[in-house]
Amino acid sequence: MKIRFIEPHLKIYGGVRRIIELANRLTKRGHDVTIFHSDGSPCQWMKCIAKIKSYNEVLKEEHDVIIFNDPNPIDYKLAKKAKAKLKIYYVLALYERELLKGVNPKIYLPWNKRMLILKKCLKSPYFLKLVNSTWMYYWLKENMKIDSKILIGGVNTEMFHSVKVEKDPNKIRILCSGDPRERKGTKTVIEAFKIVKKEEPKVKLDTYYGKGIPQEKMAEKYCSADIFVDGQWYAGWNNPVAEAMACKVPVVCTDIGGVKDFAFHEKTALLVPPKNPEAMAAAILRLIRDDRLREILRENAYQHIRQFDWDKSARRLEEILNYELSSKKRLSSKIYISVRNPRRALDRVKTMLRGVLQRKRRFDKYERFGAYHWDSYKNDPVYKIHVDYIVENWKKKPRGTLLDVGCGDGLISCLLAEEGFKVKGIDIEKEGIRLAQEKCPSVAFEVKDVFEINKQFDYLLASEVIEHLPNPNEFLQKIKDLFRKEALITTPKRNYYKELDPYHFREYSIFEFESLLEKYFKTVQLQANEYHLYAWVKQK
Repeated sequence: MKIRFIEPHLKIYGGVRRIIELANRLTKRGHDVTIFHSDGSPCQWMKCIAKIKSYNEVLKEEHDVIIFNDPNPIDYKLAKKAKAKLKIYYVLALYERELLKGVNPKIYLPWNKRMLILKKCLKSPYFLKLVNSTWMYYWLKENMKIDSKILIGGVNTEMFHSVKVEKDPNKIRILCSGDPRERKGTKTVIEAFKIVKKEEPKVKLDTYYGKGIPQEKMAEKYCSADIFVDGQWYAGWNNPVAEAMACKVPVVCTDIGGVKDFAFHEKTALLVPPKNPEAMAAAILRLIRDDRLREILRENAYQHIRQFDWDKSARRLEEILNYELSSKKRLSSKIYISVRNPRRALDRVKTMLRGVLQRKRRFDKYERFGAYHWDSYKNDPVYKIHVDYIVENWKKKPRGTLLDVGCGDGLISCLLAEEGFKVKGIDIEKEGIRLAQEKCPSVAFEVKDVFEINKQFDYLLASEVIEHLPNPNEFLQKIKDLFRKEALITTPKRNYYKELDPYHFREYSIFEFESLLEKYFKTVQLQANEYHLYAWVKQK
């Protein structure tokens, strides 16, 4: 496949790193990859095995795929004019206007122009949209009604990893990037450092921006710090925070979209508001004084960040490209059919649209697939492990009444009833309940919304429900009053390298799930396997 990237330059920036990481891996996977940029000079700071050419060459060639990510007029026009089967705008950042208020007008005005180009890129029908973090996917969907595909950011763990560094025990070293651009928040970090210094004179602030440190030495630089601090106002995917986590350095960072895939407050980092040096100073002091918290954050962050791998991202991009290019071939074929037989083509389109609308409006799996949970339990080893985990763990509990919320076609309700629990199964899907009553007449099934239930049960089960809900907080607020002893809430474990299930509103990582549940329940005991998350919860 002829894959082309258009970049404004190959200087040392996070966005450029992403493209080189992907280009290198796609080249190793056998693709013909070229990076076009302003003058065509080689990359000086990072090894690049893809071909590199100047802007002037883009329009002289034909390509399978063109990908650009910088919202500037030159790149936009080149991508638009280029001869390519597929054109992609890879969204690396969205600019939050409210965070730009009060900045120097000399800086603000250019960003206004940049936002106009950004909007043009996003609205253009010529480009498939990729985003490099989850928050942008949801933001575009909810605020601009734009569908995109997630091609998650990553971290090169061969380059960024824990390194043993000799440290002065009489110093507490704080590291930040030191990037002077206003939106990077270095000014906030410096102000926070001054506050910390008054209470902890042993602290020392260090930076790496502009110091010419070779990439192979950056892990050593990160590991020389006791705490890494980042003050950015906005980011698509925050490289420095991810890299510090991969190097096992505890982190204090701003609570922005660009860290939401890996920075979870008091789980993997301490989060503070942007432009708030007092809050940042308090978080730094807290980490300095709490050895156990530093260790928890360091280990949790390290385990979580390791899943974000550029090899996986390259494979994911390859899958997207293959699918989109084959879809275009199918579309061309359908257009040909429509010319030869317009009535047949129109009937096909109507049928397709009807199916899409039905699926968007409601959960129609039972009409389409029947009692598919019963079939999956027999034929799908992964699903059988999931169900057996639930049943085997309930068997350890004293018997009592149990409400199965979102019971579907009744498989788990039936298995728990066979173990001696007095089960009430509810679901809003009529066909699911009809199938459940047919499969297991011994259980009391009813078509009912959980918000209509006011009776309390000993136990509650909500298996594979929360990911289908547009408002999980409302649901959790309701169910916390429906059981006396204990509840089990399960959900699929988020896989950042798979397409989101079209029936799911949201999928959760382990720390997202835990943070959500802790708002409503006194104790949350979380367990996970490769595919599922299980939370045993008790009343607050």
